[in-house]
Amino acid sequence: PGRHIADASVWISAAMSLAVFDISKVVENGVEITPMLDPTSGTVSHPNPFKCFIRARSERASELVQRDAIH
Repeated sequence: PGRHIADASVWISAAMSLAVFDISKVVENGVEITPMLDPTSGTVSHPNPFKCFIRARSERASELVQRDAIH
C-alpha cells in the first residue's frame, strides 16, 4: 500500500511541474546546447548533471508556484 502512495506522489509531482514550467535546452553564444546522454553506471543509474533552462509557462503559473512555496 505505501508503494502505491509513493508512486502516485512522484507522478503527481512530476505532472504538476511539467504543467507550470517550460524546460528547454540552454543557449550559449547563440548556439543551442544538446546535453550528452551520459548515465552513471551501477545498479541504480541516473543521468549526470546537465544544463537546462527552466521558466514558468505564464505569470499565472509563476503565481501558483510562489503561492505553493509559501505553504
